[in-house]
Amino acid sequence: MNILQYESKIWATADLLRGCGIKESEWPSFMMPFFALLMIESRLVRMFDDLKKEIGEEAFAKIDKDDLYDLIKDKGQGYNIFIFEKSQALTEICKNDKSFEIDFDAYLKGFDGETKGLLGVDASEGEKFLDIKGVITKLKAKRVLFSYTKLWAEIDLKPFNNSEITTLEEHIKRKWADISAETAGEQYTS
Repeated sequence: MNILQYESKIWATADLLRGCGIKESEWPSFMMPFFALLMIESRLVRMFDDLKKEIGEEAFAKIDKDDLYDLIKDKGQGYNIFIFEKSQALTEICKNDKSFEIDFDAYLKGFDGETKGLLGVDASEGEKFLDIKGVITKLKAKRVLFSYTKLWAEIDLKPFNNSEITTLEEHIKRKWADISAETAGEQYTS
C-alpha cells in the first residue's frame, strides 16, 4: 500500500474549498488542521490497537476506565475519549449527518489538553495554532463542514508509520508552494 494514493483525496478537499469560494492561498490554513487531526488520530488508534494486542483481547475487555486511562497515559501519546472509550474515530462520526456537528464537537473536545492546544480546538481570538476552531467556523458558514470533514475521514493513515505520513505531508506542502508561486501575482494582475 502506497501512502501517496491519498494525495488525490487530499486535493479533492481543495476542490471543495475552491467550489465554495476559498482562495488557493488560504488552502493550507484549512487543510493543515485536518491533516494534523488525521495524523494524531491514526497514531492514537495504532497505539490503542497495539495496547489491546499487548494485554490480550480478553484481559483488555475487563479493564476499567481509570486503569485504561493510566495505561494510555503511560504511552505518552495523548488521549481521546471518543477513540478509546467509545471506539469512534472520525470515520464513524461522519456516518451520521444528523448528529455530525454535535459528535464532531465532542470528538474534538475529547482530546487531551495538549492535543487540543496543538489543533486549536479551544483557541481564542488572536491565538496562532492550527486553529481548527476557526476553520470549522468558516466551513460552517460556507455550509460545507460535513462534506469537507467526510472527505478527510476517507483518508486512512492508520496503516502507515510516521515517516510515510511525513512523505505525504511533504508532497502536499510542495504542491502548496507551487500553487503559492503561481498565485503570488494574482493581487497585482487582477
